[in-house]
Amino acid sequence: MSTKKVLVVDDNLSFLKIMRRLFNKSDHMIITADSAEEAEHILRYEEKISLIITDLRMPWLNGLDFCRRVKTLKPDLKIYALSGCTNNFDMNELEDAGFDGIYQKPIRKANLEEILNADSRHLKNKKYDICTEKLDS
Repeated sequence: MSTKKVLVVDDNLSFLKIMRRLFNKSDHMIITADSAEEAEHILRYEEKISLIITDLRMPWLNGLDFCRRVKTLKPDLKIYALSGCTNNFDMNELEDAGFDGIYQKPIRKANLEEILNADSRHLKNKKYDICTEKLDS
């Protein structure tokens, strides 16, 4: 398994701290941003980001619009939504924005490992619902 550089975006600093702890136990490198604007800056200057995990509800630029902007510039970059309130968003709109998976907070370790170890060919044929169960397209 190759090491992935993962960008985690969330305005909740406590959540970012938890994610850093989870990543300390993996072979993956984590970069954190506390806003979508900061994440866009990181994407401009940081090479080889393998995937993004982003919150949906953030001030200024939310995760949905952030995903749309990133997919316009980097359509092959994998982006996962992770939020405590996915029910405030239309699932079709989330999929249309380009999310490769949608997960409910708090994320389980097994779900995080699923994201980190996902084969991109596998993901093109799968979608994830808010309960984190795999659904065939």
